[in-house]
Amino acid sequence: MGCLRLGLLGSAVGAVLLWALAQEVFRPEVELVRKDKRVVAWVSEEEGSLFYADYGDLLVGELQALSPERVQVGDQAFFRDAGSTVEEGLKVGERVEVAYNPDWEQEGHPYLMRLRRAGEGKGDRYLRLVLFDPKGVEVRLGEEVEARGPLAVVERGGVEELFLSGGEARYLEEEGRLELRPAPGKVALAQGQVRVEGQRLRYQNDTGEALLEGPLEVRREGEKPLSGKAGSLRYFLDEDRIWLLGGVELTQGRRTTKAERALLREKEGYAFLYGKVESRDERGVVRGERVRYALKTGEVVVLGGVAGEFRGD
Repeated sequence: MGCLRLGLLGSAVGAVLLWALAQEVFRPEVELVRKDKRVVAWVSEEEGSLFYADYGDLLVGELQALSPERVQVGDQAFFRDAGSTVEEGLKVGERVEVAYNPDWEQEGHPYLMRLRRAGEGKGDRYLRLVLFDPKGVEVRLGEEVEARGPLAVVERGGVEELFLSGGEARYLEEEGRLELRPAPGKVALAQGQVRVEGQRLRYQNDTGEALLEGPLEVRREGEKPLSGKAGSLRYFLDEDRIWLLGGVELTQGRRTTKAERALLREKEGYAFLYGKVESRDERGVVRGERVRYALKTGEVVVLGGVAGEFRGD
């Protein structure tokens, strides 16, 4: 497990900080460390950006009930809203870990902050850090990959995770609490000249894996611009590798290339495509199981399972 550090604002836990143009220039940031690599998220100092940190308690037990408004774990019930993070696919009867705010209640039930399957990791308390920036929270994954989206939530308590999505967050002064409204969309990931836009990103620090959910739009600027699409993207921090998965399609000029998955090697200027690869232009079609794709030109070289059909003049 890595560690989490607050940059510049370590004493601000439990407070909300609103940053305006008139203030001195700060860059509130959160850092996750995995081995020798760092994942850093920060907001600008401009008006409308927000940095918020709060603690919750942890409870492990059997999931008894799950609905859009209520969750029950063991004998304890919790209320939830759009800001509550609930792991997908949970079923009644599973052993779960719930993070909750005991100081905010509705009808006698404390607020559910996060619900997930109980793992081996243990934590005494849960820490949630929320970064909101209308111009985009910036996230750096290692040295080469950047991501941006309006709303980032970093969680620590048994596990460390970062979520990046559309949506908004604001502090309700009269009620003394944060209103969190995540929404899909407006999330972009970039490496070099390649830019991929998706719905939301989840980074897990225990595995070093980031998943960008689709549908995705892929672009690469240059003399011969590339556009494309895919179902999802996986980035592996340890290997510094980006995979496009599910219905990969790349178009450059008059050539369209399709594959089941693609490994992007932006530094080398290539993508390696795998699984029922088909590349088609006005001259014909080339097929293969493993293909090297030149990102600058769209030219393909079949490395395995070659087949093709070509038209005569």
